[in-house]
Amino acid sequence: MDFKDPKNQILVLIVIVFLALIYVWYQKFYTPYAAELTSKKDRLEKILSNLHAVQQRAAGLQTLQQDYEAQAKRYEAVRLLLPEIKEDERFLSQVHIAAQVTGSVVMSVIPQPPVPKDFYMSNTYLVELSCTYHGLGEFFAKVANFPFIVTISDVQMAAIDQNVASQTKSLRKKDHTLMASFKLTTYNVRGGDIAGGGHAQ
Repeated sequence: MDFKDPKNQILVLIVIVFLALIYVWYQKFYTPYAAELTSKKDRLEKILSNLHAVQQRAAGLQTLQQDYEAQAKRYEAVRLLLPEIKEDERFLSQVHIAAQVTGSVVMSVIPQPPVPKDFYMSNTYLVELSCTYHGLGEFFAKVANFPFIVTISDVQMAAIDQNVASQTKSLRKKDHTLMASFKLTTYNVRGGDIAGGGHAQ
């Protein structure tokens, strides 16, 4: 290319001016806008990340709320069915009445330590009963109709030994042929007063 040619000189000058304009545009306009665009992009990503975290927490709170409501309903159902406190006297009264009505004799009632459950306390009593086979069935039927929830478990039966101690003979009736031992369990709402254990007859 002949740089002495005025046409070529003009062409080179135009190219130089064009490159200079591009450089000025890049430095004064594109670079600041690019930096601002990058900053806004970073802010957008941060906002989206925070939004996702909030959504996750909201979902967790909703799950906790649902769990709480379900637990509250379960507790309310238990509270309506069970007494507020352990009622030893009422229980013993019902047991002895059931024994009298069925011709049985309560030999002993031994309260066991209360066992805490999710929303209630489980109170077990070891009961020994002198009776007949028919009387035992009637006694269990009476227990099933107690004015509070009672469960029967670990039933064991043995024929009465005629050589038992004289004191035991004096407690039971002559026609009794069976000595039954079993567990009776009552329930009360957890958080109520728990009566202490002991031995009752």
